[in-house]
Amino acid sequence: MFNAITHSQIFVLDQDEALDFYVGKLGLEVTADVDMGFMRRLTVSVPFTEKPTERPYGIDCALRDPFGNPIRFTQLKV
Repeated sequence: MFNAITHSQIFVLDQDEALDFYVGKLGLEVTADVDMGFMRRLTVSVPFTEKPTERPYGIDCALRDPFGNPIRFTQLKV
């Protein structure tokens, strides 16, 4: 059973407009912007302030939303 989305592919008609939305409005950061001649591959991700780290209780990481609020995600050990 799936319990998380780690990657999603979205096709758009205007990548500059999509870039403005996802980066400018949602606060994601560009991780790749590759001009392939016949197409452009643009990748964005959540700006993690702490990369996923294994801890005694599970795996967790931290990030900040566009307003500066800290958010922490934890996957507990079962």
